[in-house]
Amino acid sequence: MMRHVLLRESEKPAWGEGRLRSSQAHTCPRTIMPNTCYLCACVFDGVKTRQHGEHIIQNAIGGALISEEILCETCGGKLGRTVDTDFATALAPLTVLLDLPRDRGDYSRVAATLVAKTEEAVPLEGVQFTLYKDFSVVPRQPIFLDDITKLSVTVIGATQRQAENYANSPQILALVAKGYTLELSTNAAAYAQNLLVPIEPHSKAMLRGVLKIAIGYASSSGVQRQNFEHLLDQDDLTNSDAVLEATVYPYYPTTDAERFFETEKHTHEDWYPTHHLYLFSQKTDLYCYVELFGAIQKYVHLTDRYAGKPLMQKFVQKAEKWGFEENLFIARDLKDLHILAGEFDVTMKGRRWEDIQKDVLNRARSRAYSLEPDNTIEKVRKLMGLLAQFSLLKNADHFEVVKSVFEKASIAKAQLGLSLLDDLRADPMIALPLIRQSFEDFRVGSIDSSRPKQARKVSVVELNKYVAYKIYELLRAKGRESLLKYSIL
Repeated sequence: MMRHVLLRESEKPAWGEGRLRSSQAHTCPRTIMPNTCYLCACVFDGVKTRQHGEHIIQNAIGGALISEEILCETCGGKLGRTVDTDFATALAPLTVLLDLPRDRGDYSRVAATLVAKTEEAVPLEGVQFTLYKDFSVVPRQPIFLDDITKLSVTVIGATQRQAENYANSPQILALVAKGYTLELSTNAAAYAQNLLVPIEPHSKAMLRGVLKIAIGYASSSGVQRQNFEHLLDQDDLTNSDAVLEATVYPYYPTTDAERFFETEKHTHEDWYPTHHLYLFSQKTDLYCYVELFGAIQKYVHLTDRYAGKPLMQKFVQKAEKWGFEENLFIARDLKDLHILAGEFDVTMKGRRWEDIQKDVLNRARSRAYSLEPDNTIEKVRKLMGLLAQFSLLKNADHFEVVKSVFEKASIAKAQLGLSLLDDLRADPMIALPLIRQSFEDFRVGSIDSSRPKQARKVSVVELNKYVAYKIYELLRAKGRESLLKYSIL
């Protein structure tokens, strides 16, 4: 079993300034790579077809996993324009909540409408605003509010200068001439009871972005191009609605272990929100499970004609910024650059200092944000074990920890149809095999009990309810549920 596993901060050996030896750090697994760009199918030659560091999970959403062996420089730029930009915009309603580790660009702003807090602010409800990640609410065009009782007028602009210019308009000057006091502002947040933000978790932009992640991860893992060639369209990913909807479809928790884990996940998952990738085969079917921010969860059916070796590979990373110290990985001289390049297996021959340094930083950042994938399985095992053990206790409600586990089970029953707690109380004997279960098939299943195939059978109504629940959970985790409301399209 191969996994993208990189050392945690607590496991770093000390040398130099806390760096790792070359044998202990890498970005992608040691697999036999196709040595061609998966989009144009040209062999990397360093001249016409140049390799470049491609973010497998897009940079705009904090992706830390980078491969230099999946897309050429030209095709990487092309998909950045045709796929990544629209994908980042589609996810902006979620990324506006988060502090993401990007090395360029910023999509943390989104269109919003306002529900007025007071009667005087009702005119703002017809205005289009932009919501920024600091939760400032900025109008697309300058506006004003006048208060007849207080004889005041407030001008709100996108910038202070815009507000000042609008204050010189005849309408505002006429109010000032009548004795109104003038106030200038660049933020309408104080007038908002709620902010309404639309999000489309099943839009074409979302599906194409997730498909690009899955194909990139598969390609970086050594999966040959012919396995997903039908999902490419000349020099782009497919634009066919029918193909996208058949290939990229919603995850749904179909077992009690998954139902329990997905309930109030932010209270037990380390480093929530996180990004997850699971690449796995089931006979001739090849799938990739993609989870972004703990809220967007999709299966991608890459092919039903897979003929390679059995495959199970995982990558998990933190989605938000944390204490990555970039200065520890900046070369001070040529000797330092050689050491760092060796540490992260970065090619130096025939390359500029700046390009080598950039690759070193990308790989160092990937290591800093990566998590151990098996921690998820261990967490599932512990949660299910606690539920099984606590169900056997008498007078269990006297213990807070027991009450919290039972409360989670009750929510899972109401939201997702969990039946396990009732089953345990009806037949305590099923607790023992449950405690011993490995849960290695979590989110994957088996050939005879495939989770992706089970998810396909879930009704659209149930899928949409689940998506709404997961997005609301992210809101709650960030403490914004009282202000921000999502309109799921």
